[in-house]
Amino acid sequence: MSLFNFLFNKVLIHTTLNNDDYFNVAQALKKEGLNFQVKNRSRNSFSPGQHFSGNEFREPVIYDFFVKKEDQYKAQAILSTIRR
Repeated sequence: MSLFNFLFNKVLIHTTLNNDDYFNVAQALKKEGLNFQVKNRSRNSFSPGQHFSGNEFREPVIYDFFVKKEDQYKAQAILSTIRR
């Protein structure tokens, strides 16, 4: 999928820093048969050529869940049923 399609056909439905929350959300969406994509990123990501230390591997990862625009309301309904 091209970057253009990704940006214009997907919507962000949930963001988490917590691994347990990540697995709960992923499991709930899969259980309902909803296709989703997860983008993970580090809080302190580094640029190429920039020095980093081993401590950065312990930094929390941010998980962004995306679904197709037409699945947004279904995904939000599923998320509202998850106990946190």
